[in-house]
Amino acid sequence: MDTSSCLVSRLTAYLDLTEEERDFIADLEKDRRHLARGDALPQVNGDICIGVLDQGLAVAMSQCGGKTRITRVFVPGDVVGLAELGGNFVGQDVRMQTDGDFCPFPRARIGLLLRKMPRLAALLLAIGGIEQLELRERLAAASTMTAEHRLIHFLLSIASRLAMPGIGSGSRVRLPMTQGEIGQVIGATDITVNRTMQQLVRRGWIEVDRPYIRLLARSDMEDEVQFVNRYGDLDLSWFAAP
Repeated sequence: MDTSSCLVSRLTAYLDLTEEERDFIADLEKDRRHLARGDALPQVNGDICIGVLDQGLAVAMSQCGGKTRITRVFVPGDVVGLAELGGNFVGQDVRMQTDGDFCPFPRARIGLLLRKMPRLAALLLAIGGIEQLELRERLAAASTMTAEHRLIHFLLSIASRLAMPGIGSGSRVRLPMTQGEIGQVIGATDITVNRTMQQLVRRGWIEVDRPYIRLLARSDMEDEVQFVNRYGDLDLSWFAAP
């Protein structure tokens, strides 16, 4: 069992995992592949791309109106590919944003998880639901928030997610993305991202030391955009007993 697993670290923030549950996760992560920035996440035997991102960042990209959009940023401890479970298609182009480790597995392992580990499956389902809620909020923000507010919301979201697997804490965020790539996430040009970041720096809300961004006034930023950390308050009352 690999106790350094980011998925284990993330899930134990919510539940005290049993030894059997930890062993199941270790089995999911046994095919570990080190990938370089820009590499596509691998598939297993022609199946959909599904697996655990254990180290580094990855991004899902799509083309819309001839422009590239980053639809999701995956952080260590994320399970990639759950949205594609019900289809036989590639729903998104997922590539490494940094060097890192990805552990692919066949989707049949999810079926086994549902049968053998209902509590663990329920936790992954709950986290997946939060991810869908977060996506809906970001889509709503794209049409109602200013570019500054969208950037603040994105920085707060990344900070809260990076804290979960134990690789980040507090308000210092490692974000190895260009201003253009950040713009692809929030729906803004690189010029707008640059100008907005400078505004936040002058206000004393953030400090930029590439690739790190420090949130100096996190409470003020949360109040400004009415940010809710969805990952910090999961309802676990309906989970099966271990």
